[in-house]
Amino acid sequence: MFFKLQHLEDHLDVLQPARDELLAMFSRGISLALGQPEGVSSKSSILSIEHYDAKKIWAFIEDEHDRVTGDWSSYLERRRQGQGSELFATVEGAKAYLVQQAPVKFVDGAWLAHTHKITTPFALRSVTKDAWQVLSEELGDGHLDKHHVYLYSQLLNEVGCPLPDGHSPDFIKARHWVGDGKDKHGAWEAAVGQLLISLFPNEFLPEILGFNMHYELITLDTMRAAHELRALGINPYYFLIHIAIDNADSGHTAMATHTVTRYLDMVRATEGEEALQQAWKRVQVGYSMSQTLGSSAASTSTTPSIEGPYHAPRYNTIAPPPDPLGARVIEIFKAKASVSHQFHCQSRARIGGQTLVEWLAPSKWTRTEPGQRPDPQQQRHQLELLAALGHQAKPWVYAGASSKSLLVRELSWEGRMFGAFTHDEVVALSAWIDSLGPDKADTSREERDAWLYWSFVHMKPVKSGDAVGGLRDPARDHPVVGGASQEMETEVPAVEESDDLPELQDILSRQKPLGISPTHLFPDLISLWFAHISLLENTINTPGRTASPLYAAILRLLRAQAGFALETHIVAGMDEMKRLTCPSLVDLGLEMLERSGSVTDDEKKVSCLHDILVITESRGQSEKSKKLTRDMLWWGARPQANLGLLLGLAVAFLEMKDAVAKAEGEGSLGLLSEESRVVLRAIVERERQSLEECARELRRVDGRQYGMLLKGYEFGRGLVEGCCC
Repeated sequence: MFFKLQHLEDHLDVLQPARDELLAMFSRGISLALGQPEGVSSKSSILSIEHYDAKKIWAFIEDEHDRVTGDWSSYLERRRQGQGSELFATVEGAKAYLVQQAPVKFVDGAWLAHTHKITTPFALRSVTKDAWQVLSEELGDGHLDKHHVYLYSQLLNEVGCPLPDGHSPDFIKARHWVGDGKDKHGAWEAAVGQLLISLFPNEFLPEILGFNMHYELITLDTMRAAHELRALGINPYYFLIHIAIDNADSGHTAMATHTVTRYLDMVRATEGEEALQQAWKRVQVGYSMSQTLGSSAASTSTTPSIEGPYHAPRYNTIAPPPDPLGARVIEIFKAKASVSHQFHCQSRARIGGQTLVEWLAPSKWTRTEPGQRPDPQQQRHQLELLAALGHQAKPWVYAGASSKSLLVRELSWEGRMFGAFTHDEVVALSAWIDSLGPDKADTSREERDAWLYWSFVHMKPVKSGDAVGGLRDPARDHPVVGGASQEMETEVPAVEESDDLPELQDILSRQKPLGISPTHLFPDLISLWFAHISLLENTINTPGRTASPLYAAILRLLRAQAGFALETHIVAGMDEMKRLTCPSLVDLGLEMLERSGSVTDDEKKVSCLHDILVITESRGQSEKSKKLTRDMLWWGARPQANLGLLLGLAVAFLEMKDAVAKAEGEGSLGLLSEESRVVLRAIVERERQSLEECARELRRVDGRQYGMLLKGYEFGRGLVEGCCC
């Protein structure tokens, strides 16, 4: 899966198992989060914020930052007192650590790689743009020397442990020494989790934003690694930049938190409180997945391991329950015992031979303070109750069937104990009951793995086969499945590799400027305008592949198209989010649509690319531009196979945009305001510089794709002239 997700266009069959695995990771994250003891949960679990409150979220993030800096101070004090290193004591140990972490480091940024596409609903683009900025900075903002994957690869080279590219088959073949096996599973799982979480952005955006909010927190391991590498004479810069760039004031921690609160405020304003609460639950799911990804659920170590980037919850028990949900159920009963004991004096119910009064005696449920050794007899009593509930408690508990269990019904609406347990407590209890029974004949393993997620977020389950099978419209869906080759109607010219290919600049210098025809401005121009934005946006879905001069130039082009400020030697951070919005190509296209004349009220309310294409087709779009529009969307979905073609088409559409930027006057030629035309001219110039660099680099490294670029330009220019001139 690690390999296939980085070569998605050739392995669309991975989408269904990928979604199943993602849902299972969601459920495991919630299971671990619900399973934390109360003393831990109240301090370090996002679930402690039951209802969305922006102030509480910021306070929580600040507390997390303070906790890490406090742990850092304690670590430094231990070192001052003469204690040894805690991650690695020797140079060879440090090298082993760096190699072992390669799978997750070689996909750095992948958790956001599929966000902010042309298929993103227009109303959400301000949110996804903020998230995409974090991705851009992970990829160096188009500067190779700041690209995180490139920096990590350089570090491995410096310490004499070079590895193949993370997206290459050779990297998978090397896994026996990169880290393979149960004890080194964490980094691989964390890497796959990063690749999975971003994969379905239109379906799981809240979860992506929650994942981003946790993942961008500064960690103690990052700080210790920088400290101990420097002491061993190894360049710590890769870790130092993560400490700096992830800061909670102007860096990724602040940016990610702002993105979450902006998104949730938007949900509240547009969909109401019920939708807000559901969206908040989904943000919590993503956060919990990041917090627990790569952990062993059974781990009880109080010393963080270097086996993976994340660590399991630490239980204050000698012998932990067999799973985190069982631990959570015990903590729930522990919290209820002291306040509910007397209420059950008249109950004749017996579980495993004891009455409820005997089971819930406060003396057997004393709270254990953090760091305090638990009482073994109390532990045994609590585990015995868990076992009795699971095997001898009908009708209160039917193993594997929470919906039949009287205990759950009594805790629900119209039950005698309604309100005694919170929603999350009932979810945890129900999930634990369902985990007890034998497999149901009519329930697949994938459905069982995903059950806790759907229950926690109060959503009707959608099977992965149905969800993935519906991703067939490239104007609406991302990713998109189906027979792209069967769908395409525009014949692309063939090209053969040649050493005698002209410079792109020589070809462009001989071309006359395009002249946009007023009679074709709408709808052909509008349709092609929006569709061409898709040409290159999927080229950066695999962070490891983007660690090259060619893709650095493409990233700068995408930044220009998306309305980001010109790159500098310093990351923008929160400056970009505070900056007055600079229009993107999508914004300019919507302005053109609105100013095109005779636009109905419904047409002004377009919500996505699909709506645009419906409007243009209904307004007499030519068959030629209709075919080209759809085909460009399909070509863009296969960025590796079509890279040269896509770059050539991008050059052709550069000339179309240049013509629009220069068009003046009222009526059909006045599609953009003067201010917007100034913006467009600046975007065009930045795109031109990037595309010229792409052409030079492609000519140097891949003659066949460069030949396709030249053919794609001539082909695209001819089609644009036929549709819009």
